[in-house]
Amino acid sequence: MKRFAIILISLVFAFAAAAVAGNNIKKGSTIAFLRSGDIWLMESDGSNQRPFVAGISNAIGCLSWSPDNKRLAFVRRGDISLKYPDGGGGQHKLYDLFYAYTDSTNNWWEGITETMGGQSPEFSRDGSRILFVHDRNANTVNAMMPKWRLSFYDTKSYLLRDLELEPGSDLLCSAPTMSPDIKQVAFVVWQLKDKQPSQVGIAIASTTEFPIKDSVLVAHAQKLAGGTLPSWSPDGQWIAYVSNDIKNQGLLIMKPDLSGKKVLWTPPEGLGLAASIPVWSPDSKMLLFATQNGSIYKISLTGGEPVRLSGPGNDGSPAWCN
Repeated sequence: MKRFAIILISLVFAFAAAAVAGNNIKKGSTIAFLRSGDIWLMESDGSNQRPFVAGISNAIGCLSWSPDNKRLAFVRRGDISLKYPDGGGGQHKLYDLFYAYTDSTNNWWEGITETMGGQSPEFSRDGSRILFVHDRNANTVNAMMPKWRLSFYDTKSYLLRDLELEPGSDLLCSAPTMSPDIKQVAFVVWQLKDKQPSQVGIAIASTTEFPIKDSVLVAHAQKLAGGTLPSWSPDGQWIAYVSNDIKNQGLLIMKPDLSGKKVLWTPPEGLGLAASIPVWSPDSKMLLFATQNGSIYKISLTGGEPVRLSGPGNDGSPAWCN
């Protein structure tokens, strides 16, 4: 019986290794994406769609490849049921960051943070850090509101470093992206009004500005009011973002100094953009984006009609490998 168990375990590990080794991540071609809470892969023309991390069903939000394409950072969601002693309660959502490995020398996937509040990971271009959203209220069971801050995860020391706001700040930060040299960050700023978050816009700031005053951060964000979900291009020349104006929604690009704004695509009636960060190709010439009907598209910076790669269905959050 013991020998049978050993053989069975060996077969399981051999199968897992073969599955991982068979992923065939093609430099600059493979795209990871979410499908019904699992992670899938496909080629840049939409072909060869296959599962990568399957059976977890709770992956959510954006994905990000390491520069060597050996790791994919992603988020898994959980929750805790809350019941007050005097009655009532609800559910409190939890999030953490994970790695999925693309070779057969490591585990299939593993957790990398334990804050219960990690979301929106983005690898730096040198692989030394991951920029993400850190909810400081995640470990407070009865927290009524999140306390989103930007944080760097050091991939060597495993330490976290929050980019601080002023003490007592009523601002929230989400959807961060960084310049290739890690000297600037772009992110969405929210302000609490009547205990509800109200979006201000996209702020672009130097990492040396933190801790940053609320008044300065709001002034930054008001320059791009109505913008959300920023994404810095690998060559550092552009920031893609989404207009959240329901009457004038669209996918846009601009220079980091806010000049050169250009609308790449305006969705036709009945097809809205998903709340998913647009993602650049490695050469900064194309963008991936998702729509509300569960489809993934790519579009060239030169314009023209986007090309549908998957869906409609339950697909979203694409990430182009390096």
